[in-house]
Amino acid sequence: MMKGLRTFLYELKYAFLQMKRHIMLCFSAISAIGITLLLIGSILIIGLHVNYFSNDVQKDLSIHVILNEDIDDETAISSIQSEISKLKNVSKVEVSSKDDELELMIKEKGDAFKAYRGETNPLSNAFFVYVKNASSIRKTKVEICFIRLDGVSSTAFGGDSVTSLVDMLNMIQKIGLGIVALLTLLSLYLIYNAIRTTIDSRSDEIIIMRTVGATNGFISNPFIVEGIFIGLIGSIIPYLLVHFGYEKLYESLDGKLFTPMFALFKPSTISFQVGLSIILAGALIGGFASLFAVRKYLKMKR
Repeated sequence: MMKGLRTFLYELKYAFLQMKRHIMLCFSAISAIGITLLLIGSILIIGLHVNYFSNDVQKDLSIHVILNEDIDDETAISSIQSEISKLKNVSKVEVSSKDDELELMIKEKGDAFKAYRGETNPLSNAFFVYVKNASSIRKTKVEICFIRLDGVSSTAFGGDSVTSLVDMLNMIQKIGLGIVALLTLLSLYLIYNAIRTTIDSRSDEIIIMRTVGATNGFISNPFIVEGIFIGLIGSIIPYLLVHFGYEKLYESLDGKLFTPMFALFKPSTISFQVGLSIILAGALIGGFASLFAVRKYLKMKR
């Protein structure tokens, strides 16, 4: 155990010495990864909200299937419900009785329709059909019409504006993931170059270490530790900016984006999820970039 601790302290000491020796190069790498991680953090915040908004919109999106006036038998209603449930994109089919339909109309149109409560209710029974994929809701609506169920009078849903919103949110998610991937590759490249320069400056020392029997692990570990430190130091400022910046944004917007429908995540959630992601990303990117650099060098110098 003591030997392992001494080895770790040696690697730590060497990592700091190399960072001090190449302070400008390390500062350049830390600055670059700091900016990159800040952008990644910002995109993650946007991505979390887009995913939340998209799921929230899709959760309540449904097709309103209105039955013929003469369909009031439970067996007939259950039969139609069962047929609609078999469709691939259907997640749930809820029955809405004619009384439920009237209450919805009263809520949407006003109290004047209260006069139709009871036996004078002219409305029909209906279904609310919820879908798995909101982008395919129009296709599902057509399928319900296509199966030509006896008793179905008409179908309707929120319209193209809702599906367009869902498609736009999904597109934003995909673009965000693409940008995060590109920024991660850029960070790997920057730290890779910084560590590679450090390795080149110590080439004579590495040759001597190999001559006396040092293993590849013993040679490479200080460089990997250095890369992890560069990544961790580079993540500090982005983490603080995300933590305090989002808190100020949340307060200024009163916890919502335009309407209560687009409620924002609480600052504590963002600070934990995105903040932790930034720190872990910094350490992992630094460690992997250093590992690639030192392995490539040792492989070339066999």
